[in-house]
Amino acid sequence: MTAYTGNTTTTTPTIATATSTTVLAANPFRKFLLIQNHSAAAIGIGLEGQTLTGINPSATNKCFNLDNSGTANRLIFSNGFIPGGPITVYQTSGASINTVTVIEG
Repeated sequence: MTAYTGNTTTTTPTIATATSTTVLAANPFRKFLLIQNHSAAAIGIGLEGQTLTGINPSATNKCFNLDNSGTANRLIFSNGFIPGGPITVYQTSGASINTVTVIEG
């Protein structure tokens, strides 16, 4: 396994309710990506810069559904394929906390 060193960037973008929101620009040099849901609702995560229309994955709404609690509230890519495209997020509920934590390295 290759060990990488370097700086990470942590952001906590706000998600607009019922709107596909780009939370991270494309970066073909990513070596690490963590997305954690801090919203009070489940969210959909798109890894190809697509415009999401909901949180339910389908042939036209290609996303991962991230829960809002426990260990199911994070998506981690490391030591292998790391998506390099823009990252989009969608939240259907008007929950009081509409944020995610994104760590990119």
